[in-house]
Amino acid sequence: MNPTTETSLRFTGGYAPLPVILLAFGLSALMWFLYQRELKFIGGRFAKVPAVLRALAVFLLVIALAGPVLRHVTTLRQLGRVIIAVDSSASMQLTDDNGDQTASDANPGAKSRFQRAEDLLLKGTTPLVKKLAETQDVELVALRGNNTQRLWWHRQGGKDTSGDMPTAFELPASTPITNLDQTLRSALGPVTAGTALVVLTDGQHNTTGSPEEFSTALKASGTSVFPIGFGTEIPPADLSLLDVSAPESVFSKENFQGRLTVNDSMPAGIPAVVRIESQGKTLWQKDFTTDGKGEKTFNFIFPVAQLPPPAPGQRDKTLRSVNIHISASGDRAALEKTRSNNARELAIHLLEKKRKVLILDGRPRWETRYIHNHFDRDDRWQATLIFDDMNDNAAKGSLQRDFPRTRDDLLSYDLVILGDASLARFKSEHLDWLVEFVEKRGGGLIMIDGQRGKLREWSTGRTASLIPVRFASNNNKPQPSSIELTADGQRFDALRLSDSPSANATLWPTLQKVNWHSNVEPLPAAITLAKAQEPALVFRQVGAGAVLYLGTDELWRWRFQVADLYHQRLWMQLAAWIAAPPFQIDQKKVSLGTDRLRYAPGEASEIRVRVRNDRGDIISDAQPRAYLLHEGNEVATLQLEADPTHIGVYRALTPPLKAGTYEIAVAESPSAPRSDSRLSLHVSDSGNPEWATLTMNRMLLETMAQNSGGRFLREEQAATDLPNLLQSMDRKQVITKETILWSSWWWFGAAILLLTVEWLLRKQLKLV
Repeated sequence: MNPTTETSLRFTGGYAPLPVILLAFGLSALMWFLYQRELKFIGGRFAKVPAVLRALAVFLLVIALAGPVLRHVTTLRQLGRVIIAVDSSASMQLTDDNGDQTASDANPGAKSRFQRAEDLLLKGTTPLVKKLAETQDVELVALRGNNTQRLWWHRQGGKDTSGDMPTAFELPASTPITNLDQTLRSALGPVTAGTALVVLTDGQHNTTGSPEEFSTALKASGTSVFPIGFGTEIPPADLSLLDVSAPESVFSKENFQGRLTVNDSMPAGIPAVVRIESQGKTLWQKDFTTDGKGEKTFNFIFPVAQLPPPAPGQRDKTLRSVNIHISASGDRAALEKTRSNNARELAIHLLEKKRKVLILDGRPRWETRYIHNHFDRDDRWQATLIFDDMNDNAAKGSLQRDFPRTRDDLLSYDLVILGDASLARFKSEHLDWLVEFVEKRGGGLIMIDGQRGKLREWSTGRTASLIPVRFASNNNKPQPSSIELTADGQRFDALRLSDSPSANATLWPTLQKVNWHSNVEPLPAAITLAKAQEPALVFRQVGAGAVLYLGTDELWRWRFQVADLYHQRLWMQLAAWIAAPPFQIDQKKVSLGTDRLRYAPGEASEIRVRVRNDRGDIISDAQPRAYLLHEGNEVATLQLEADPTHIGVYRALTPPLKAGTYEIAVAESPSAPRSDSRLSLHVSDSGNPEWATLTMNRMLLETMAQNSGGRFLREEQAATDLPNLLQSMDRKQVITKETILWSSWWWFGAAILLLTVEWLLRKQLKLV
């Protein structure tokens, strides 16, 4: 809270201000009355002025004799604002008595976590919210999924309030997710010192963002988090399907494989089964016996050919769906607390081809070898790696021998990664194809510079248009440097290495330093995304494609002690961003695709469209339309906008999708008919993550408290301990300053001036 200053008037000797002022007024009135006797036979406009002046002089002198003093009291407080955030997600509906599911089930008298939070804050003789509002500014908010809802506030000692303190929340605990990052940021607003964040929750953060990183960032601003944990720490008897790790798409002639994570807190010895089926046909099954020891994983695999055929009338024959289910059997199966977390639906898209990347380098550097390994392990990509074998005859060298044989072969790739390879090691037509691949086909090109400086050769001649930088005449040996994102770089999701956007910019400089980087300057229209003394990542659009220049080949050093945590994530994100966008339907004139193939209810799909003319050239000024159909009915018409990265590609976001199967049709222009091809989207309920774990996540809540300098409390501790903790933070410093008015020359100067003017007027009126 900002310092508050109160100013008051007092008099020396302890005189109360009101009697002194009344006395001054009384004597002034008496002087006015006595003066009127002298003016009885005097007329004129200024006859009354001397009396007024004498009365004012008497008033000032009486006040001065009483010794007026202005006192300024400034109060500095270390804590002045308390934000109370209440988790209103579905898991807060749970009761924590064994055998009960919700407050309305077998034991209607049991209270849910949400009801207990309401009692703690708003009920009782002295509710906790009321007690805190007596000494601090208090704001009460509800966490509603990814949003916050302000319920009540009481600020500035009650001068700014939303009304009487509520006696109930008057909203349900029903949101299907808990977000302890984005919602708390929204509730907090601009971070200011002297703020405490009190969070009443069971800690089941189950969406994007990182509460740990968020709480760490708060400590530097002097804001502490006080989590109040609700819920049992002893798991109730339950089986739940925690996670399904499986690819969105698979080739029709391969096996579909993945991993299931199950939480088992049932009593030991109960027979159970986990099954994958589609349209009543069992595709995979595993029997097991419960042991109550928590998480266990099952690896599954089955041939894609075993999937049942698509439903009759379904246009997109590549879409399939399977159901995953776990269940216990026998007499003791009834002990399971809830069965709402036992099943999940999964969509599978059958593909005919993978995305393709071509990696070319003048030598087998660490960077390119690690990059190839990343792509080689990713089922979505097919990687081709060619190193120059430095054959004396370039025509017999590996770069020319293994390069795609025809123009169409090269144009079938989505991404080319070009390393420190000499221009002379390629055929002339290879260079023409590479330029066409980027400028006309709309492909992506990533260039990785090296200490041999071979990419400098590419900046002249027919390939000059591909280079987004200008090479310095001298390439001084740089000092080891950290790589930092620029303001432009922080806007790109492809450069995000942290789940928390605010923590991403601070993460980059902490990664291992690079010992070498090039000395370059960005060309006009190029964007510098990261720097290591000099520009290290530079992006530019080139024709219909995109080019990214990397000024160092030592990002592999980021693997130190963390392996692929950051290096693989960065390269796969860069590849998805720079490469030609994927299209599930790729026809001669219209191509159609989406950002993902699997969605959960409430999510939006990004539609991508590319339009070509009869010659196959990309149209950069098209006006395509996309139509979203659900059960044969049109639910949205989408106006597509040009992609800022790839010219000739147009994008649009659908409205939030409900569960079910959708079809997307596209037209080349507003007046053109819709294409016959349809792309299907399947929105499946992946199961309510709120029911996956039924216990309080104490570890997360304690980490948030520790990172921010706060303290974790259980719900039974909050009523007594929280006010004391906040009070210990709220150290006050009072600074008093007094201005002595009665000894001021201005004060007596005013009285002398009034009497002087009064005497002159008396002479004018012949009273002296």
